[in-house]
Amino acid sequence: MESAARVPLLDREELPEEYRYLFDEDVLGELNLFRAMGHVPRTMQAYMRFGTAQWNAGDLSTRERELAILAVARSVRSRYEWHQHVDIGRDAGISAEELRHVARSDYTPFPEREQAIMRYAEAVAGGAVTGPLFEAAATVTDTETVVGLTLLAGHYLLTARFLDALAVPIEGSFAGWEPDA
Repeated sequence: MESAARVPLLDREELPEEYRYLFDEDVLGELNLFRAMGHVPRTMQAYMRFGTAQWNAGDLSTRERELAILAVARSVRSRYEWHQHVDIGRDAGISAEELRHVARSDYTPFPEREQAIMRYAEAVAGGAVTGPLFEAAATVTDTETVVGLTLLAGHYLLTARFLDALAVPIEGSFAGWEPDA
């Protein structure tokens, strides 16, 4: 069972009126991430806008974006991020077998472009970007996409550290590092 968060998880009604729309289902709903972040609603609003912008930076496909996010989540052992993005990744066409490979940081079964994207995102999260890793990502994408990928990986690293520091619990049961179907 998950332990309690280090800060109260706010409900929609506890936010100032002008920020309550951020919890509406058509945005992202009342995820525990935002229930914890709601203590600083103006920053939460900016965080959500920034995150949305990252999803659309460069020419990453939805699948490639999710592989990058999952690589970051796995590399920093962010159970919350991994859990949230397993289903999103499945919806983007990532199979259970592929999820298990990402969970083991085994990118060899993936096409060259996806391998380079995941390795680069993982290196950004770990503060270990080398010239060859950057060049591999830049070779299979373009400058706008590699910059966007860098921002995306950094955003999910920030999110992982926030979740960890405040011990934000997962909604439901953990999907597992090596999920089945």
